[in-house]
Parts: sequence; C-alpha cells; structure tokens
Amino acid sequence: MRWLRDNWIDALIFAVFAVTVVGIVLFLTGVNPFKARTPAPAPAPQVEQPRPQTPAAQPEAPAQPEETAPVTVVPLLPEAPEPQAPAEPVRPEPAQPATPAQPSTPAAPAPAQPAENPTGIFRVSVGAFGNPLNALALAEQLEARGYPVRLEPVGRVTRVVVGPYNNRAEAERAVAQLAKYEPQVYRGDTPPPTGRYLQVGAFKRLDSARAIVAKLREEGDWPVVLNYRRPWLKVWVGPVDDAEVADWKARLEALGFEVVEVR
Repeated sequence: MRWLRDNWIDALIFAVFAVTVVGIVLFLTGVNPFKARTPAPAPAPQVEQPRPQTPAAQPEAPAQPEETAPVTVVPLLPEAPEPQAPAEPVRPEPAQPATPAQPSTPAAPAPAQPAENPTGIFRVSVGAFGNPLNALALAEQLEARGYPVRLEPVGRVTRVVVGPYNNRAEAERAVAQLAKYEPQVYRGDTPPPTGRYLQVGAFKRLDSARAIVAKLREEGDWPVVLNYRRPWLKVWVGPVDDAEVADWKARLEALGFEVVEVR
C-alpha cells in the first residue's frame, strides 16, 4: 500500500489509460456492456376462428303486380273533308297546222376588197455610198439591166435610186428583183439637196465622169457626190461652208476645173 501511496498518480494515469483503451475497443466492436439483454417474447398461440355458416338460399317470393289506374281510351272521330269546287272540264285545243320550215337563205358573200395599191410616185432606194465611184458602178449595172436610175446627193453621200413607179405594186416588184441590195420603197420625190456645192463637171454618159471623180479623190480627197437625172450626170464637191466657198473654188480652179457654185 505504501507503493500505492507513493505512486498513486502513476496508478491513476494507468487506470485512465486502460479505461480509454477498453472503451475504444468496445466502441469499435459494437459491444455495449451496460445494455441489459431483453428476453424475446414467446410467440402467441394461434386460435382457429370458426367459419361462419352460409345460410341456405331462400326462394324468392313472386313479385306482386302493381296496381295501375284504369286508362280510358277515347276513339278519335275523323275530320270532315273540306268541300272542293267541281273541276272544270278540260277542253281539247284544236291542233295547229305545222308550219313548214323556212328554207335558210344563204348569206350573200361579202364583196372582195381590192388590195391596197395606192397610186402616186414611188421610188426604190438600193444603196448609199460615200465613195462616188461605187455609186457610179452600181448605177451603170442597173441601167444596163433596164432600170430607170437616179443618183441623188444626200450630204456627202451619193444614193442610188430606181424609179419612178406609178403605184406601190410596181415598186414592190422592183424590190423583189433587187432583194440582194436590201432596197427600201419611199413615196414622193426626193427633196432638193441642202447646203452649197461646187459643180466641176456635167456629162451625158455615166462612164465619162469616172476620170474626173478619180482625179478629185487623188488631188486631196475632195468630198465628191453625184447628181444624175437623165440625161445629165453632174459632179459636185461639197457641201461646203459659206466661209470656205471662195477658198475651195480657187483651189479647184487651180487644178484646172471649171467651177460653178450650186445652191
């Protein structure tokens, strides 16, 4: 006991440590030493319940007829028919004699309308050329084939025309014959040329003008046009501005041409 008195602190520490270890082990193993074991209750004895007796089916009593009030049936009297007026006897109508069918009158044929063929003066344009030599060559070919040919100055271009024709039908026939030139029909006469020209020659034969036209084109490429109305073929230079008339005239005369001013 003396040792316990001298070392009671160490004993207390050892006891606390031992209790702690035991508590941890019990906690980990799930053992509770302080829990009292309760004895399991004994199973209750099973008592068999008596089955209820099913009463025997009783026969159903016959249904008693319900008392109903007597129904009195009253017969309906038929309605008296309304008096109707006596029908008038139908008188047969006398048969109408059949009307003979009228023969259909054929409609008179409409008079044929004459084809439009206005009269007047018609001409056919077959080409326009800036080079008067080309216009001259075409005019010679057409005149050799018997066409009435004219050469008309239009600005600085020479137009080749055939005609005149007294109606459009004749002009259209000429168009069909000269289709390769893409001809165009126009009505009336060509208006006179506008502007001022200088005439440098007049000939009665188409081929006579070829040399003078070629010379003018070589000597400065003058703007040359042709005016051909049978029997005269006139060689013109122009049109020329009013301010240049004197200068052009002097230059042409210097080349040896006889110049006549044309308005």
